[in-house]
Amino acid sequence: MIRWFETRGVRLRRLSKVRCIACDLDGTLLTARNTIHPSVLDAIAEARREGIRIILASGRTDGFTRRYAEQTGSTAPIISLNGALIKNADGSLLIQHSLSTRVTETAEEFGRQPQGAQLSWSFFTFDGVVSYDDHPILPHYLRTDSALIRQVNDLQPYHELSVLFCAAGPYRAIQELSVLLAKRTGSSIIRSIYQSGSGKDLYYLEVKNRRINKSIGLKHVIDALGIRRKETAAIGDYSNDIEMCTFAGVSAAMRNGIADLQAAADYTTRMDNNDGGVADFIHLILAHRNRT
Repeated sequence: MIRWFETRGVRLRRLSKVRCIACDLDGTLLTARNTIHPSVLDAIAEARREGIRIILASGRTDGFTRRYAEQTGSTAPIISLNGALIKNADGSLLIQHSLSTRVTETAEEFGRQPQGAQLSWSFFTFDGVVSYDDHPILPHYLRTDSALIRQVNDLQPYHELSVLFCAAGPYRAIQELSVLLAKRTGSSIIRSIYQSGSGKDLYYLEVKNRRINKSIGLKHVIDALGIRRKETAAIGDYSNDIEMCTFAGVSAAMRNGIADLQAAADYTTRMDNNDGGVADFIHLILAHRNRT
């Protein structure tokens, strides 16, 4: 990776040069109640007055993430679905990393079989979620505004536009679809199966491109903004933030973050997400800027 030959001391010296901060959402910017701590809002406002751009980078949908971009006053592009989709502040498309049509075509084929008929599935595109169902079954963190979920009679036009595929249903059907996708697409995708919190025989299968993550999304954004990698900062709390924090010029892990991220990051906040940990990192950046 980029950081193999960089010491932590070298990276921390970049705090004074930071021009943008990429910030994860859940467990980082947001409290357990999906709110932003007042101290974080104040710190973000101060950073913006200093000319620092705030970039939200989330595994959630663009619609969900966009709410908080508006709350923070961010005008930077928004990274959603772990880098698979990037949209500008005005809602226009910047970058999308579409799935191979082999994924969507295989899903359609499986849906015509008896096992497939038990499943509810959705394709995530740049302008929302499309599904044959009027109320598709989606995992909690991927739920979005109902206005952005559309029932359609034909998914064929969306095959080349889908950046994420999600199926829901009984374990046996989910497993069969997952195996079929593995045979058809090989190692080009990541297949994730997990059970619904309901405890019932309801499982989710998510399919995304293997090479796409938040660091790829951040690179697209800073290229669009004309910001160098060494002028970026990143902060997160979970495994899907590791690549982004490793890519950034300097990074922080939340106090509530996982051990692997804390080991990879240059700094660990003194507070967790419920007590304004992001503000701690922003204040550190601003303090170094004021020394120069």
